[in-house]
Amino acid sequence: MPRATATETLERVEHLQGMILEGQPNTACLSFARQAWGVSRAQGYRLLKKAWTQIKDDIDESGIDRQELLSWSIQTLMAAAGQAMQQKNPGAVVSAIRQLDHMTGTGYNSQRGYGINRRKC
Repeated sequence: MPRATATETLERVEHLQGMILEGQPNTACLSFARQAWGVSRAQGYRLLKKAWTQIKDDIDESGIDRQELLSWSIQTLMAAAGQAMQQKNPGAVVSAIRQLDHMTGTGYNSQRGYGINRRKC
């Protein structure tokens, strides 16, 4: 199979970036890249890394600070928990709450030295 042009590679990275931002896991992105473009596993990982780097660079360029991103993440997780409750999906509710606990350090595990403000040594 011939090598992709620079333009094709850029389009592939942007496609994978879109998949990531839609919530697709890395394994699904890698599987898509291998099936759609016939790339090797190693090349798929390189494309994924470029997509993640591009996402990070976009966030850095936007000027969003860590506190703003944390606030947005908390709001999104709270909305996800609410939606999961409406759908009677207790596993998703617990998962969202667990992630909130992990991010904020306000739950049971934070009292044991875990969380964003403390490090377990």
